[in-house]
Amino acid sequence: MAERSLDSPALSVTAAAIAAGLGSQTWSLGTRDSRASYRAFFVSRGKAILFIDGQEELGLAAPALLWLPRRIAGRFILAAGGEGAMLMAAENVVHRTVGDSPAAVQLHDMIERIVVAQGENVAGNVSDIGRAFAVMTEEGQHFLPGGTAVVSAYLCVLLLQLWRASGASLPTKTSGTGAMTLQRFRQIVELRYREQPAIADIARTMGITYDHLHRVCIAGVGKSPLELIHERLIAEAKLRLGQSQQSVEQIGFGLGFRDPGYFSRFFKSRVGEPPGAYRRKIAAQSEKGLAPSFAAWP
Repeated sequence: MAERSLDSPALSVTAAAIAAGLGSQTWSLGTRDSRASYRAFFVSRGKAILFIDGQEELGLAAPALLWLPRRIAGRFILAAGGEGAMLMAAENVVHRTVGDSPAAVQLHDMIERIVVAQGENVAGNVSDIGRAFAVMTEEGQHFLPGGTAVVSAYLCVLLLQLWRASGASLPTKTSGTGAMTLQRFRQIVELRYREQPAIADIARTMGITYDHLHRVCIAGVGKSPLELIHERLIAEAKLRLGQSQQSVEQIGFGLGFRDPGYFSRFFKSRVGEPPGAYRRKIAAQSEKGLAPSFAAWP
């Protein structure tokens, strides 16, 4: 297993491609460096796991884009055969890039959180995301004239892509603390939806009441907290049915359903057809050259 440290950046922005390895590859996310850089990972092929000290682990499946704020301690592990890219950016570069963006207010909030976007939300922009990493990697290797401006421009593109794909750009009817509560809830759901956590437990974790969380979700997006968790489960189930070779039972089990029959009934009640029929429909569409349409989250 190869292990690398991202604690001592030699450049203000350091980007690199990640080639497939015979074994898993691990990046240490330590906090020893006083410069405490921001980090991003792009998984273009395969799977990865993010371990953050004191928090739940987060599984990622390609295509996936991950942003990490400063002073995060943990590990990022890319499974054997996985490919992608990574970058590390100094605080002053990120803040200058965000400050020059038309979406500065929104991006400033986003960069201080763990943000993840994956699946269909990213699939349509894989080439643009890959291009951003590739250009920043090339500029860092050759130190061409105007390189700082080019890197800043592509970093801004990457952040805006993440902002869109993660759902942070979606308008809500709430503002201020209500919007922040809703965003925090969405992030917790992204980390824990496979556990199908109790809403009351999430509310306690957030330090608010169940009723307050319910009101914020209804006011913001017109859906209850439970509906948002169910939407995320269905989005992931559709993605796996369309792209993985796992059986319906295995997919259900991986999403926290211990009873295959209940998983099928849950899926049918929200999609209109059982998971097996949905998978056959997607396969038929693929044979005809039609791209499958997966539900978006959030």
